[in-house]
Amino acid sequence: MLLHTPFENKFSINKNEKVLNLIRHATSTTDYYKTYKEHKKLKDFPIIKKTTIQENFDAFRSSEYLKAKNYKVSTSGSTGVPFFIFQNKNKRKRNTADVIYYYNKVGHEIGDRLYEFEVWRSHNKKSRLKSFIQNVVQFDVSKLTDDRISELFSVLKKDKGPKTFLGFASAYETICQYVERNNLNTPFNFNIQAIIANSEYLNDYTREHMSKFFNAPIYSRYSNEEIGLMAQQIKDSGKEFIINWASYHIELLEFDTDEPVKYGQPGRIVVTDLYNYCMPLIRFDTGDIGVFSKPEKGKLPNFKHIEGRKMDLIYDTSGDLVSSFVVYTKFYNYYKFLKQYQFIQTDEKRYTIKLNLIDDNCDFEKELIESMKLDFGRDAEIKIEYVHEIPPLSSGKRKKVLSLYQKEKSDSN
Repeated sequence: MLLHTPFENKFSINKNEKVLNLIRHATSTTDYYKTYKEHKKLKDFPIIKKTTIQENFDAFRSSEYLKAKNYKVSTSGSTGVPFFIFQNKNKRKRNTADVIYYYNKVGHEIGDRLYEFEVWRSHNKKSRLKSFIQNVVQFDVSKLTDDRISELFSVLKKDKGPKTFLGFASAYETICQYVERNNLNTPFNFNIQAIIANSEYLNDYTREHMSKFFNAPIYSRYSNEEIGLMAQQIKDSGKEFIINWASYHIELLEFDTDEPVKYGQPGRIVVTDLYNYCMPLIRFDTGDIGVFSKPEKGKLPNFKHIEGRKMDLIYDTSGDLVSSFVVYTKFYNYYKFLKQYQFIQTDEKRYTIKLNLIDDNCDFEKELIESMKLDFGRDAEIKIEYVHEIPPLSSGKRKKVLSLYQKEKSDSN
């Protein structure tokens, strides 16, 4: 099946040829993949992780690109594993084309102003000249206080042109809570074309309220620094993520084996990057969990939803997997009382809920615990901790759901 994006014409090679070309290149120019030179199918290749690349870094580098101009891309190590790879020039261009295409699919035109809600530091901050040329406003969300949000609104009021938001879902959630807490008049007339949430799960509360308050559609994007834009919600796709099959081959595999999961079942997201020839990544385990929707006949699947990190899978007291979506819904009724919250599984049947309250009064503790027990088990041991701050990770993301419990493989379903 031919898989084309608008920037590929009808003479473009199909995806199967891209996979074969990548395999031939990787097995002939990298030390790591030379041992798999006889392999012709992706399923014959091993699953690799960040640690695999870190421990064999030079072996993943293609001999054909050692002297070429390559680009270093890195992550902040929010999962505890700082990580970087190199990308070749064509891969870099492909990433740019992917981003332009998916921006267009949500109504953002290149040249319109883009507000990026991010933790801006020396490793990722754009220069003033680059920001000016790209028409980007870099808004730092490392400390999103009430004064900081008020400052943002003052800037938006003066900026009359069309604009798009791109940023952490948790930052959007904090903004919504600020608007509700201060009973501001909405919807705002800020001329927002689209709102894109990345890096974190976009819950229903944030989706509904951001769209209503800013009078703009909101979409979620699945991407990372080391690979690129793999999927995104677009106009008319609802909550499904349209997968970027033209640039990547994506598999969903079982948690404890390398067998594919059935449609509708959660699995590990494993990606083969079809364009990075500088450091080929074949069957790279992203550490994320996704669910494929069942496609129409003759078509490829989309992501029904994306769960988050594999390391943060949570289970009920019987050992059954519980979707993180369940946890998010438990707090919707209490948002008016909360600055922050975090749900942590600490052991097989033990859970901790951290609450950062707006004031010191909390009369919903028993109600919240009972609600949690409906999904996690009557024998669940749930402890409430009151805190003044839930610090972000080094990336600036704030985990709502966290697991400190590692289930034994022999007990896994």
